[in-house]
Amino acid sequence: MSQLITAQHYLDDEIIAAKRDARDYAVLVSPEFAVGGETYRVVLDGNHSLAAAVADGVAPEIEVADATAHDAVALLDQGNIDDFLARLHMGEGDYIDAVTREYVW
Repeated sequence: MSQLITAQHYLDDEIIAAKRDARDYAVLVSPEFAVGGETYRVVLDGNHSLAAAVADGVAPEIEVADATAHDAVALLDQGNIDDFLARLHMGEGDYIDAVTREYVW
């Protein structure tokens, strides 16, 4: 199974609470890709929904994006992982595990 990662470090507790109330657990992720022998997916949208799912102890509703749903995925389709990760980086720090919030690299 691939590890979900994100470059979004900040999560707003009020948004998470609203997602929990709405039972909004939808998370848009990238297709799988490998770095250093490990398999990853990047959370493209739904970091707060993922946090809500974790808090409620339920599985998130994962949808895998293609290039039509998120244009950065085209970089993965071309095998350009470094540019894909750079394009999605939010300037908040290195990539972290989207569930544990621990640094990946």
